[in-house]
Amino acid sequence: MKKIIITLTFLFAIGFMSFGQVTDPLISNCAVNAGANAKYLKDFRIQLGKSAAQGELRYRANMSLWKNTKYRFTMCNAENSKGQLILAIKDESNKVILSSFDKKSGKIYSFVDFECQKSGIYQINYDFTEGQQGSGVGVVSMIK
Repeated sequence: MKKIIITLTFLFAIGFMSFGQVTDPLISNCAVNAGANAKYLKDFRIQLGKSAAQGELRYRANMSLWKNTKYRFTMCNAENSKGQLILAIKDESNKVILSSFDKKSGKIYSFVDFECQKSGIYQINYDFTEGQQGSGVGVVSMIK
């Protein structure tokens, strides 16, 4: 009887731990797209409806970044997204210091690298092009 209880407890524990290992395939694929020299730090899951007005990017989060550290911000869209995910990073004075969208050329980059010159809290902003609806993920990695 004791062996059966131990075996059932062991099987239950393995089953419970395996559920903790399940991850979102979009996040996994996006983290892999960051490159072999990138160490995953954080992800932001973005899901937005269509916006009537364009202007400020709608998804905002704060993140602490450290001086003399190189970061890679990778953006990935879900298949059903109407727009393409874009990123803008603002410093403490609310000034855009990096964007994945080049307004002059209209080019959108799937990832951007940022070498932090000053430690602090930065605002990470995401949206979909032209305020379209979409679902995606932004992955933040540290470049080794």
